[in-house]
Amino acid sequence: MESKVRDGSGASGGASKGPSGESKLWERPTRPVAAEKAPGGESKMKDSEEDGQAEGASALGEVDKVEQGATDKVEQGVTLERNLKASTNSKRNSLVVKIGMVGDAQIGKTSLMVKYVEGKFDSDYIETLGVNFMEKSIALKNAEVTFSIWDLGGEREFISMLPLVCNDALVILFMFDLSRRSTLTSVKEWYRQVRGLNKQAFAFLIGTKYDIFATLPYDEQKEITKTARKFARAMKANLIFSSSSHSINVKNVFKLVFGKVFNVDCKVPVVKKVGDPIIEYCTV
Repeated sequence: MESKVRDGSGASGGASKGPSGESKLWERPTRPVAAEKAPGGESKMKDSEEDGQAEGASALGEVDKVEQGATDKVEQGVTLERNLKASTNSKRNSLVVKIGMVGDAQIGKTSLMVKYVEGKFDSDYIETLGVNFMEKSIALKNAEVTFSIWDLGGEREFISMLPLVCNDALVILFMFDLSRRSTLTSVKEWYRQVRGLNKQAFAFLIGTKYDIFATLPYDEQKEITKTARKFARAMKANLIFSSSSHSINVKNVFKLVFGKVFNVDCKVPVVKKVGDPIIEYCTV
């Protein structure tokens, strides 16, 4: 296994407005962000299930009407296949899968990336300035797959670098801090901005800092979980609660990414109980 890190530099001025919780956040932007071309623990709480399926679909269903249903599914498959072929290295049967990570500042994006690639966690990580980049290769029987992971700093000043992270990505991880609801609300604007640049990438909704979430009152856990489920349905995204500091669902995030990209069953069990580290699949 081989990994490497590259830090990006900050960007300033002239960028489109960053996440701000505006009223029409789930709409596509009328004019996409100007793009530069990119380089190629645990809590056992009282069980309570929410019905909420119809509610989520009706409240946020408008977000994906512009995707044009089945037509876009076909286009998505064609685009992903083309991108995979384009990212094939000179070494035969070696594929690069680009993964973008977006979300507000200080929610644990870098921690998740470093924990997965290097198996380390440092509570004193310095906030990402610009873009961080790491790779991890997975040796299979007849091929090698490299996850190329791009982590965008969450401050507004770095929004001009969003194209660098999103363009040509096959997967986007939309991330939020389970202990700060405002970061979940911001996912709406991140989603709008990202889809203005990349309509085909698979979306994942990742809640971080589950270890803190597990200490919250049950009613608060229930409300956060309900909202996250609603967002995940609207985004057609798998939903995963994780903790880098306690190694909860870190590997499972990337197992599910692999399964989604290559259309294989990675046999990661579903977890639905409120208060537990949720793993739910998109069924749309």
